[in-house]
Amino acid sequence: MKSTTTILFLVTFLLVSCTHKPGLVPVVVPTPTGCDTVNATYAKDIRPIFSSNCYSCHGTGVTTGGGLDLEDTAQLKNYLKNGFRGDGIYGSKLYHCMLHSPLAQQMPPTYIVDSCSLKKVHYWLSQGGPIN
Repeated sequence: MKSTTTILFLVTFLLVSCTHKPGLVPVVVPTPTGCDTVNATYAKDIRPIFSSNCYSCHGTGVTTGGGLDLEDTAQLKNYLKNGFRGDGIYGSKLYHCMLHSPLAQQMPPTYIVDSCSLKKVHYWLSQGGPIN
C-alpha cells in the first residue's frame, strides 16, 4: 500500500511539474519558392534583414529599443548567448518576436517580416547564429 501511494505521488508530481506551456508551440513558416535558406549567412542575409527591420530601434546610437543594439556584433552575440538563440523545443525567442507569436513581444511592432527573411533568420539561428 505504501509503495502504491509513493508511486501515485511521484506520477502526480511529474505531471504537475511539466514545463510545457500551452499555446506556445513551434510555428512552421512555409519557405517561398526561390528563397535560399540553406546558404544564409550573417553578412549576406541576416545583417541586411536586421538593417531593414530592426536597426531603426535596435541600432548603434539609437536611444529606443531598450538599449539593445543588434548592429553591434558583440552585443548581438551576447544577446543570442543568453537564451535568445533557442532551446530546440520552442525555438528562438528572437525568431518568435519577429514571427509575432502570441507569447512573444512583437518585433518589429507594426508589421511581420516577410516569410523568406523569417526562414533565413530561422535557419541562421538553427546553425547557432554565427557571425561571419
